[in-house]
Amino acid sequence: MDKTIKKLEYRYDDQINSETGRQNHLHLLSVNGGNWLPLTGTSGVSGVIAKTLTWWAAELAAVTCLEKGEKIETIRQEYEVACKSPDKKKAIDALQKKYPLFKKARFAHFERLNDSADEGTDTHSICEAYVKSVMSGSPVFPTDERVLKFVRWSEVNVKRFLWSEMYCFSERYWLGGIGDCGAEMMNGDYAILDFKSAKEVYFNNLIQVALYDIEITENGGFDKNGNKVFTLDKPITKYIIIPFGAVDLDKTMNDQLKNPHSVEKMKISSINALDLMRAKNEFEQ
Repeated sequence: MDKTIKKLEYRYDDQINSETGRQNHLHLLSVNGGNWLPLTGTSGVSGVIAKTLTWWAAELAAVTCLEKGEKIETIRQEYEVACKSPDKKKAIDALQKKYPLFKKARFAHFERLNDSADEGTDTHSICEAYVKSVMSGSPVFPTDERVLKFVRWSEVNVKRFLWSEMYCFSERYWLGGIGDCGAEMMNGDYAILDFKSAKEVYFNNLIQVALYDIEITENGGFDKNGNKVFTLDKPITKYIIIPFGAVDLDKTMNDQLKNPHSVEKMKISSINALDLMRAKNEFEQ
């Protein structure tokens, strides 16, 4: 029986790519001193579950806007013809050039997405700073009212925070990710907390968190340079999504405590989602 122990080395590359000028977001793994190879990013896996009608809805909204606003009487007919074209992309591009306002309306949802992303990044950073300050023993309370709701909730429900912005990976599933937060709850349960700017908890969120669970259970947690900073000493039994856009954030968080998501079911679903994403990518290539 071969009892050879694999040597696994992990690191996270967020340097500026000299060729593209863009920042890398790469989880890298070296096995037994071999080449550094990129892992699949955990946050991208749940995207396979995203609705496929997004662009159709955006385009149809643009058409409706032009019908009612600019009164371009033929826009719907021209759009429908473009959709039936053998090269739909080329036909839609031509329609954008013909009617610049159609392009503006078509991409309007991106502006909102970008605004939401910026807002989410800010909230995420505030949460990270707060959790790390608590873990250091010198709490620094935020002024953001939404985050303060989380702070007050955590003071009642969290015994201690286990990690904040922790890097993790799975060689078995060839995955890498960054878990927002881990906590030991008042009843002793270990939970993964994930901060979102959304208005509610989505199935996609739980897929993402379940993959973090798999990675942390397999190898623990690391800093970006690959130094181990956390070893799990008992199973994670709760996933709690914190959607800061929720109308009643307290209720949303408490509901997940009272009626917890099935950790085991979500882990199975997350692996299925990973397989589906890879099959889809292979098909599209």
